[in-house]
This record gives sequence, structure tokens and C-alpha cells, in this order.
Amino acid sequence: MELKHLERETPNGAQLNLDALYQIAPSCFTEAKGEDGVVRRVINWDKLRLLLGDNAVEDAPEVYDFTWVGKRAALREAAAPINKTLRPCPEESVDWDTTQNLYIEGDNLEVLKLLQNSYMGKVKMIYIDPPYNTGNDFVYHDDFHRTQREEDEAAGVINEEGERMVKNMESNGKFHSDWCSMIYARLMIARSLLSEDGFIFISIDDNEIENLRKICDEVFGSHNFKSQSIIINNRGGRDYGGIALQHDYILIYAKSDLSILNLINEKDKEFQYYDEKGGFNLMELRNRNVKFNNQNRPNLCYPFYVNPQKKDKNGLMEISLEPAPGFVEVYPAKSNGIQTVWRWGKEEKARKNLNIEIFGKANQKGGYMIVQKYRKTSKMQRSVWDEKEFVNERGTEAVKQLFNNKSYFDYPKSLFTIKRVIELGADEDCIILDFFSGSSTTAHAVMQLNSEDNGTRKYIMVQLPEPATEQAQDEGYNNLCDVAKERIRRAGKKIKADNPLTTQNLDTGFRVFKCDSSNYKDVAFAPKDYNQQQLEFFVENIKEDRNDLDLLFDCMLRWGVTLDLPMTSTTVDDCVIHNVNDGDLVGCFTGVVSEAVIDAIAEMQPVRVVFRDSSFTDAASKMNLFELFKQKCEWSDEEVRNNVRVI
Repeated sequence: MELKHLERETPNGAQLNLDALYQIAPSCFTEAKGEDGVVRRVINWDKLRLLLGDNAVEDAPEVYDFTWVGKRAALREAAAPINKTLRPCPEESVDWDTTQNLYIEGDNLEVLKLLQNSYMGKVKMIYIDPPYNTGNDFVYHDDFHRTQREEDEAAGVINEEGERMVKNMESNGKFHSDWCSMIYARLMIARSLLSEDGFIFISIDDNEIENLRKICDEVFGSHNFKSQSIIINNRGGRDYGGIALQHDYILIYAKSDLSILNLINEKDKEFQYYDEKGGFNLMELRNRNVKFNNQNRPNLCYPFYVNPQKKDKNGLMEISLEPAPGFVEVYPAKSNGIQTVWRWGKEEKARKNLNIEIFGKANQKGGYMIVQKYRKTSKMQRSVWDEKEFVNERGTEAVKQLFNNKSYFDYPKSLFTIKRVIELGADEDCIILDFFSGSSTTAHAVMQLNSEDNGTRKYIMVQLPEPATEQAQDEGYNNLCDVAKERIRRAGKKIKADNPLTTQNLDTGFRVFKCDSSNYKDVAFAPKDYNQQQLEFFVENIKEDRNDLDLLFDCMLRWGVTLDLPMTSTTVDDCVIHNVNDGDLVGCFTGVVSEAVIDAIAEMQPVRVVFRDSSFTDAASKMNLFELFKQKCEWSDEEVRNNVRVI
């Protein structure tokens, strides 16, 4: 019985789509032998068309569609597997052993593909702030990009002789097509990572808002559109051709009908008082805006009664609606000589007192007033975000506070903006992904919000190691990722220092990973193409610069195990055994696997087990492995085949 090898490539997007279709229409599938002789499951188009009835269209002369030169190539690229990996970097991480946050360096298209197995359907909220396509070349040079001439020929703006047929304006050719292809491929994969009740929020400006809306309508479904919110991020405005531009946009799309945006709390107040329900302030129960006097509205001047001898720890007195021994009558106060009145009349007052917290309180003049406990209330977010905290200057201020009044980022987002996004789209215990993470404002916002409401949100930041700003490079930071990681470190320390009593268990760490080439040597040659020296070189299929952690996390990616789980290691018979999350995955990549090693692994009650191929001296030892696992883990033949892999 042959052990299966763990896959070395990311999932094939086309296969994922086939698997999804098979779940809802299995009758449309059949089996056919491919050119390689392997029998696989394929779609029977005739059956599928019959199932769809009149709802299928093919070669229709006119259909509603949004397209651009390069769209098909972008779609193919999104589905194509890659042979890369994420290499762990504990030395650049914070609290490696305990943190559940991730910071990943690499091209986000590749990283998203690598995350698919482990995080498909597990991300509650995605926020991205992609390049705004202002005319400068953006740094995401994907494989499906074409030359300007190829772009122009495909778009029909030059003839066969190379003569331009259409004026080369920004609205033509590569200017928008490249950007559309870039974002389209990434959103196609990102959608698969969202949970069924998830959301995506995208910051964008006028340059691509129309194209982005159409792309998101296609990727997420126009019925899942929630808002094209306007965010006032520059109150003074910037001069753009005679109009002072004050705003950008945030597009909001849901994954499905299960996605429900959260209500938001009213603006935070510093509460002066606390009880068993939490913080509150006091609000006088007077109507300050009614213009009348005591003579023409006497029926609204019913008094309350308070007992000055009965106060709670906050100085609030017991209230009565009727006269009682020890209680003092309290009348409405006068404002500018005019009698003000209580908010409610006698009848209404009695009814409200049953479910609203009303108390008496001594005022500064030695009298008494009637107050109500005021707590936060929730409301729906408006489509225009115009609070002063959302302006861009607040983003720069937050960075300067951490870096001794220096700003190492260009136009970082306001911390308050991202906090609001998280409040709207995330739960208190969920995964939040930002795959254009830039200055890592999202990571900062997650930690800040967790410190305020005791949440346990987790983040995944993904960023290409672009060149840092000149000022940052002068200070010794090699690239944007280095500055962003330092920002997270400093932000975490500051949050804990500012709130020492409530942040003892706050997760301010992060595990760093870097996208790199495969851990395995390239052996994609026929035997006749090797000489003897090369064959000896390939006896060991793992690259020399890769270690156990590299192999372990690569196996976690391939086998659908998330990268934030705790792990332990133990040594048996010179073999190091790595145990991820109490048996979710157990890996052994050193030494020769003995029965004692299998015993130790069996005691861990593993769900998945992976070995290095070179850990077995011969084929017989591999066969023996089956029998040992069947005995010690009480697995069937099928369970051994499914639960044990080699690399």
C-alpha cells in the first residue's frame, strides 16, 4: 500500500469551481480519461444545459457585460495553481508561540492562493485600500500583463501597420485595463476566503470607482451591494481642476444574504459613573426648548420626590412619584426666568419610571435635580462618513505618535476610519484580512478595538515589500514591510502602556511569514536528461536551506490547517516530532521513523500525520507504517490512506 504524497501546489481554481458545482448539480458530471490516462470527474455540457433550460446563453449577439482587454487572462491567472510557500520568520515576529495574528510579506495574488486551503470560508471581514491608479505605475506586475503594443492591438486602437486609430488617452488601453485585471484576479480569490456572513470593504477614489463597482457586481453579485459610502477625509479639500476634492469612497459588499452589518455605538463618552451594567453619565430630565410659562401650561409641572438620606455609591438618590416620609419635593428649575418642565407629564412619567433608570441628584446650588442614566446607544451608519476623526491627518498623527513625530508612510488611513469599518463588518471574535495592508493601520485598529471592548479579533496582514519612503530608508528601514511591522510593535506596546489594567491578555503579537519559492527541488525532467551526479543530488528532494519549521508550515498550508495554531515539539529516537494544536497535524521530518516514534505520535491522537520520504530506509518500512497506525490509532486502511502523507 503506497503512501500518498502531499500536494506541492496551491489549489487549482477550476477544480474548486468544479467541486462547488458538483455539490449542487452532481447529475451533470461524468467520468472521462484525460490525455495523461487518468480518469477524472468532468462536466457533461449537454446535461448541464438541459438542467439550466432557457437560462443558458451561448454566442448571444448582445449581452450586458463589463469587459476589458486582458480580462480572460486575469481570470485564468486567478484559477492557475502556483508552486510556492510561506516561510516562517520567528526572529522577526512578536510572541511567536502565543499570538494568533499574521503578517505575510509577498505578492498578495500569490499569498491569497496559498491561503485558500487553510482559510477558505473562515474570514469574516476583508478591508483593502488598493492602489488608486492615479497614473503612476503600480507595483503589482502580474504574469498576464501585456506590452503596450499588444494591448493596443487587442483593443483595436492601432492597425496592422502600427498606425494609431484612436487617440491615446487615459481612458484607453492599459491605463485602466491593467488596474482592472490586477484587482479582478485578487477579488476572485478573496471572495472564496470570506465566510458566508462576511463582508468586504474597499477604499477607492474617483479614478476607478465606476470600474470597481462593475467588477464587484460580477465577483460578489450586484444583489450583495450594500453601499458606496462617501468618506470626508479632507475637510479643506484638494484642488483638482477647480473643484476642492474632499472625499474618497468605501465600497461595501456582502458575501450572501446571511451577512448583516452591525449597528454602531454613538460617539464615545468618558463615563463618570459605573454600576453593574457598566459606565454611564447623567442627563437632566428637563425640556430646555419649550417656550411657555407656568401660567398657561400648569398641567406639566408635576413634581418628583427624592430621599436625600438614601444614596447609592454614585450619589444618586431614591425617587418616588408620590409624597412619602423622608422624601423632598423637587420642582422643575427656572431658566432665564421661565419655568422649565419635566420631559414627561404625570401619567407618562409614571409609565416611564417602570423601565428607564431615573434618579435624584443634588445640584451645585444645594437643591435637587432629576436625572436619567445615559448609556451608549446603537444606530445605523450613514452613507456619508463626515466625522472629523476620519480625515487623513488623523492617520499621519497616529504614526507620528509612534515614531517620534516622524511619518514614514504616504497618506496612511485614519485609525478611526478602520475602527469604524471593523465595528460595522466584524464580530468580536473573528478573522480580519487586509491584503493591501500598507502602513498596517488595520492591524493597529484591531488591537485598539480589542483593548476597548475585550474582543479577540485576529488579523492577517499581507503586503508586498515595496521600497520604503526616503525618510524611512534614511532611518534604516529596508522596505515598507519593515516599517509596518515596527509600527505594529510600537502600537501594541503603547496600547498596553495606556491601559495596563484591561490589556493584560491582549494579543499584540504577530507571526511573520514570507512568500518564497517551493521547499522542494525542481525535478521536472525526464530521467534521460540527468547524469549520475545530478541523480545523486536529487536523492534528497528538499532544498538545503529549508528547516523543519519551513516544512511544517508548508504542510499546514497544503492540508488546510490555519497558521495561527499553537505547537509543541518533542524528540523520540533522534526524531523531532512537531504537534500542532494537540494533534490537528503532527509532523516528523528528521531521523529514521521507528516504532517508538509511531507510539509517541499515536498518543497524541493525531488527525493528520506527515513524514519526510527520506525518514524511511526502504519500501518495507513504509508498508509497516500502515500496520502500526492501524493498530495503535485503531484506524482502518482508508483512514490511514487519508490521514498519513509523506513529502
